[in-house]
Amino acid sequence: MIKIKRFEGSLGLIKFFSGLILFSFLFWSEKSNAQEEVSFSVVMPEEYVEKRDLSKLDRSLNIPVKTSFYSKNDDLDFADYVNNADIIIARNYLIEEAIYEDKIAALDNSLISNIGYINPQFLNSSYDNGRKYSVPLTWGGIGILYRKDKFDSPPATWRWLLDSDKYSGRVALIDDGRTLIQLALKYIGISANSNDPSWINQAEGLLKRQKEHIKNFGNSDGIALILANEVDLAIATNEEALEVMEQDDNIGFVYPREGSLIWQDIICISANSNNKESAHYYINAILDAEIGKNIAVNNKLATANLMAFEILKDSYKNDPRIFPDSQIIERYEDTSIIMDFDYEMMIDEMWENILDS
Repeated sequence: MIKIKRFEGSLGLIKFFSGLILFSFLFWSEKSNAQEEVSFSVVMPEEYVEKRDLSKLDRSLNIPVKTSFYSKNDDLDFADYVNNADIIIARNYLIEEAIYEDKIAALDNSLISNIGYINPQFLNSSYDNGRKYSVPLTWGGIGILYRKDKFDSPPATWRWLLDSDKYSGRVALIDDGRTLIQLALKYIGISANSNDPSWINQAEGLLKRQKEHIKNFGNSDGIALILANEVDLAIATNEEALEVMEQDDNIGFVYPREGSLIWQDIICISANSNNKESAHYYINAILDAEIGKNIAVNNKLATANLMAFEILKDSYKNDPRIFPDSQIIERYEDTSIIMDFDYEMMIDEMWENILDS
């Protein structure tokens, strides 16, 4: 504790030091408040970015960064994240709804020099036309799980699941009617995003005919069934498949040659952000090739970043469970979860008809 009596006879000096202390307090208080005002918030899936790369990303900005994480398995209120963060990383179906509700800011690509690293295949999207609001980071697709001892070669076609009685009773589909209809459309050579009633009617007929050969149609967990050796074929994402194959080395995964659906992990800026310029710099930083490579490997996913792809190990780039053959991936599509009302009604009605048939 300062003893003022030490300065007896030196009143001017006391005033000087008192003023200096007060000035210092006010300066640091104002600086602290300023830092709080310009703090920068990021939300992403837990363990999506490694800690060392998070530190790099934080250092790329000259303001404090707060990063929050969510579990992919959480039943979360995503609107809270969108409203309260500057940067959001999430699956495309979560972001699409936020785009539709005007909760995502349009991007200024002049501030994202590394945008040129993105594979041109991903520069357009059914859920973000022209990539005005989002940048893809990683992706995966839907394919076929199979028990290896039941096949001489990988069953790389939807035929065995959707249009054959060869494995009757040993096939599990998913309980999502819309996705099944979209996969049936891919099998018959039509875009999964088609809203042409004549093609959708054909997909409906295909599923009705196949229904008797499917185990627990409309109410089955294909992954659980194939792990229990109750079926030989099932539908899964490659992300799910990699986890399954760690549990049972007799299970394989293949991308069907007719094509399928892909999903993406994307990054975007909240419309509520007060730091949009810094948010663009953050996106540019996360598109660094080394960081992009680490994100892909850390999550066992494919990368949409061509520069990151180039520095991946050959064993990773050539893993067919992660990167489909280039000819096959051309037949894969992303899809929009927001369609016109008539389309939604048509799909719902058809799915009910299939279940009741």
